[in-house]
Amino acid sequence: MHRNDAVDTITLYFESWVEIDFSKFSRVIHDEAIVRECTGAIIEGRDELRKWFTQWNEDGNRVVHWIIEYIGFDKESVSAFVEWRFKCIFEGKEYEWNGASIVYFRDSLIVELNEYEMKQEKFFPYR
Repeated sequence: MHRNDAVDTITLYFESWVEIDFSKFSRVIHDEAIVRECTGAIIEGRDELRKWFTQWNEDGNRVVHWIIEYIGFDKESVSAFVEWRFKCIFEGKEYEWNGASIVYFRDSLIVELNEYEMKQEKFFPYR
């Protein structure tokens, strides 16, 4: 896998959430994939991932934007790290934060994705 392939795959994954497009989502997720959300939720395997994507996007829930800031790629470990900005409406509330993901690939598909949250509001305690 090359960097451009990783970028394309990650971009399609993020787009699938914004567009609520399960066909894009399923094209980039490995059957044995595991996603560890920054909320603590762990979703594992094709069936759970399908259920998660479908249920998450019901009842007015939606990703408003998920903007990729930077993608780094490590060819040796076939992995990438992604810095991003995220905004969603979930259960009637708006949430927004910055974050990062570590993404591992197998067969050119996402096999593991680990998310990390960073508070959007920043401050300088020593200034």
